[in-house]
Amino acid sequence: MIPSQKFIGESPNYEYLNAVIRARGTRLLGREVFSRLASGSLEDMELFLLESRYGPRYREQLATGGGSLLERIENALAWGAADLLREAASLARGESFLFFSVILSLGDLHNGRILLRASPGGIRPKNSPAWHRYSLADLSFYDDLWKKCSTPADGAVRCHEENHDFARILGEAYRMLHETGDLFRAERTLYSGWFGWWRERLRGRNNENGRRIEEYLGRLTDLWNFSIWLRPREEGEAGERAFLPGGWGFSQEALESLDKPEKLFAGSGWSFVPGKHGERTRSDLFRSFQRHFYEWQRSLYRQNLLGTDVSLGYAAQVVQEWKNLSLLAVGLSLKMPEAELDRHLFLPEEGYHE
Repeated sequence: MIPSQKFIGESPNYEYLNAVIRARGTRLLGREVFSRLASGSLEDMELFLLESRYGPRYREQLATGGGSLLERIENALAWGAADLLREAASLARGESFLFFSVILSLGDLHNGRILLRASPGGIRPKNSPAWHRYSLADLSFYDDLWKKCSTPADGAVRCHEENHDFARILGEAYRMLHETGDLFRAERTLYSGWFGWWRERLRGRNNENGRRIEEYLGRLTDLWNFSIWLRPREEGEAGERAFLPGGWGFSQEALESLDKPEKLFAGSGWSFVPGKHGERTRSDLFRSFQRHFYEWQRSLYRQNLLGTDVSLGYAAQVVQEWKNLSLLAVGLSLKMPEAELDRHLFLPEEGYHE
């Protein structure tokens, strides 16, 4: 599903699209379901999935006869989440389809990062990971890279063979990894190429929905930049080269000059308060900021009901439901205590306002 080839010239159909999405949104799982699953076993979760909307995908996994119980569950969840997003995208037309394609393309960004991190060496599992299967590029492309391209050079060549813009972007990241051996610089090349490609595609769309998508990309850029800002200075590149341009709330000057998170967020436009939840480590702080970003995106679901907000908010809920269920499956397979599982879940906060 490539946005330049489908539906872009048609009039947007937000009213119809959002009505369908909001009807489907009522079927997303509530907090009580996650609490109940956390108190059970992996076998209990299997029974739950069979009776849920993930059931058809789980039965497919049973029919193949391969993999462990955990692998079957993880694959069914990944496919189920992708089905929800791709089915919604298939209903969109014109501008609404273009903007929904940004959401789907985030799957390409995640898949590319998985591949880059698996490239430096080591033995990969035979089976492909649970890809973000709602991506714009075909899954067969990612499977090829996983199974046949064990080095960054192999990956760069395979990307060159693919007729897809994201393959070109990923190929440049592979090339950077091959030439420098620096995973950080390779990931930055990937993110920079992805953001740059979409900003060029969206240029000139200055209506309310276009500005919302620009805000979304800017906030995603802030998320990346904050992860770099948290790194000890010697681990990243020095100066402005380390940070991506186009952030929503963090200026390049602030990122380069400020050394306290409280100062960085003051006046940024983000309502996030560092340390509010007792974060003690850099990873805790970043995880809290990720949660805050998710809560902001999820909150859009109930804002502009005739625009792209509904799609953005729905996608946040679908992807987070998948991640929460997958986390539960892994935790239950390890027999983690219920309280520990609850601590790791990203569940909606009541009364969130940005």
